[in-house]
Amino acid sequence: MKKTIIAAATIASLSAPAFAELEGDLSLTYHSQFNYRGMNGLLETGILGGDTENTFETAINAAWKLNDQWSLVAGANIHTIPDSSADHNRFRGGVRYTTECYHLELGYQRQELDIAFTDFDTAEIYLNLGTQCPWTDADVNLYVAHDIDLLEGTYAELSAHKGWELCEKSNLGLTVGVAYSFDYWDNLLGTGNDWNHAYVTLSLAYQATENLTLTPFVTYSQGFDALEPVGATVKEDDELTFGLKASVSF
Repeated sequence: MKKTIIAAATIASLSAPAFAELEGDLSLTYHSQFNYRGMNGLLETGILGGDTENTFETAINAAWKLNDQWSLVAGANIHTIPDSSADHNRFRGGVRYTTECYHLELGYQRQELDIAFTDFDTAEIYLNLGTQCPWTDADVNLYVAHDIDLLEGTYAELSAHKGWELCEKSNLGLTVGVAYSFDYWDNLLGTGNDWNHAYVTLSLAYQATENLTLTPFVTYSQGFDALEPVGATVKEDDELTFGLKASVSF
């Protein structure tokens, strides 16, 4: 699957001059700790039961412009956890509407979580709404995912990103976000509706070439009540992680 994704991205990159309607990126990211929607410690000690440090994520995102407003979008994320018996893959497809003020994406996402050769697959419908704050020029984004299979709940995350140009090829970025769970973890943790987590990410994007960007980052995440299983001694506390992302645009 990984070879197929990389091959598809290579073909898309080579074809981009001839098919200007197609755009996207291919990236490889190193994470010091596997983290999914605020959950990392619980995954390592409770659900996955193995070492979730030093993981790698391969991702491809593509958009085919139908006109100035409408685009078809698709993406895939392959998350490899070398020292654990688990892998986490995500595949999505949808449609995006773009105006001068905002962009709105609606789609379907398939989640594949394999633990010790056992599949815990699920599916969700997601909505992604982005705009720019008129006072701070920060990019504001609301992401809502409703699980229609295994979890049968809704995850909502509000985030804001602000960038500052340090020099011609370097940009400092600050991202802050907070998430709320509407029975999202209830089938697994029995927590119901509650705040999920909050996080702060500092990043430094370096434009190595016209299409290649290298971005080291560090993230501080704090888990809240939705990540505290009822009656369990293990809960999601604060976590400091770091990583490096290499992204090629096409």
